[in-house]
Amino acid sequence: MAKQATLSTNIDLELKKALSDFCKRHGLKIQSVVETAIREQLEDEIDLGSYHERKDEDEVPLSSILKKRKK
Repeated sequence: MAKQATLSTNIDLELKKALSDFCKRHGLKIQSVVETAIREQLEDEIDLGSYHERKDEDEVPLSSILKKRKK
């Protein structure tokens, strides 16, 4: 089992109610939804960073790649 840590935070009351309702309707646990949301946000930030690092690179046409494969 992975090590766990406690996270305590304050959120808007209406957001908490919406989260609770969502979890009840879908049979999910709040902890699971929060962990997934945090993980996805971090992954999105990493992806965005990668995009910014490579966005100005020259494009390589697929035909060029396929020609190199045939050699």
